[in-house]
Amino acid sequence: MAITSAHGDGRELSENALRLYGACAIRNAEQVEAIKAAHPEAHAELVDWGLIALDQPADTVPAVRDPKGALQRRFDDVLNAAERQVALLKALPELAQQLSHAYDSVQLRIPGTASVYLDDSDVVNARLQDVVGGARREILASQPGGPRDQALLDIAMPRDVAALDRGVVLRTIYRETVRDHGPTAAYAAQMTSRGPGRSAQYRTMPGKFERMIIVDRETAVVPDYIVAESPPHAAWIITDPASVVMLARAFEATWMRAQPWMGQLRARRGDARDTVGSRASALDGVRTTRRQREIMRNLCDGYSQETTAKRIGVSKRTLEDEVASMKERWGVGSMNELIFHYAQSPDCRVDDSASAAGPAGAEYETTA
Repeated sequence: MAITSAHGDGRELSENALRLYGACAIRNAEQVEAIKAAHPEAHAELVDWGLIALDQPADTVPAVRDPKGALQRRFDDVLNAAERQVALLKALPELAQQLSHAYDSVQLRIPGTASVYLDDSDVVNARLQDVVGGARREILASQPGGPRDQALLDIAMPRDVAALDRGVVLRTIYRETVRDHGPTAAYAAQMTSRGPGRSAQYRTMPGKFERMIIVDRETAVVPDYIVAESPPHAAWIITDPASVVMLARAFEATWMRAQPWMGQLRARRGDARDTVGSRASALDGVRTTRRQREIMRNLCDGYSQETTAKRIGVSKRTLEDEVASMKERWGVGSMNELIFHYAQSPDCRVDDSASAAGPAGAEYETTA
């Protein structure tokens, strides 16, 4: 007999079944019929427990059976069921091992692959030197940090030339602002016109894109977005093939959207003065301050004015004053018009980022 907890309130024999058994025991036909009519499941419980005889006409009061025998049978049923459950529990570890072996045998796993977190700048730079210096076929670099100073370019030149001389393909995506930076432009012009042998390839993109370095499509270096309060130079070294391939596909998608660049400088005039910021280089026609550009970047990304004020740490009134000033400067009346004119202006291309020591330290920015 199956043990069931569906009857009653978990006592294995409901109150109605107990009442029906008592009515049957005293042979009270009227009470028996009333209980059966109101609670037909009570009769089924007594049958399930073996507490009433089955071989009787339906219109008679069922004869009760000795509860001692019924309870002993129930006890035996419960004990047997418990023994079966215990046996199953004992067998589960071995069963799990057998199933896992069958499952793992058909999974593609590459030994020695993982993701390693690094937050010490010296360690990050040393690992980057090893990874980039050991490239055999290809280096893909995505560098959204903007122009690089001459010291970093001087470090990058011999290493990148050595890679090209080994036959390594060198492709780099820069932020569009490098087209206004003399040292980076000169570096790119030299690396893309080396004469005999392989030359580097460069493209530029406006707006945001992710920083990464991918070597031979086997190893990738990316910024940290996982560890709370990690330093800005923290990085992950990734060797998992599936992850590296996905990053390479993301790079290729950005590369297809970017514009080829061989080191040509954009036409520029005079000095951009204080409105451009220390890292920008003489952009023609810039008319906004650093804070105004930060406001516009947030508004262009779809944030409301109230949210933008919180994000950049100013009052809503201050932000509204800045927006009003820019509307007056461009001669527009609506926010949509302001966003349109800003997106078409040189201001949109100004690089206000901090120093070039990106998510993998200075060396992270030196890979061309």
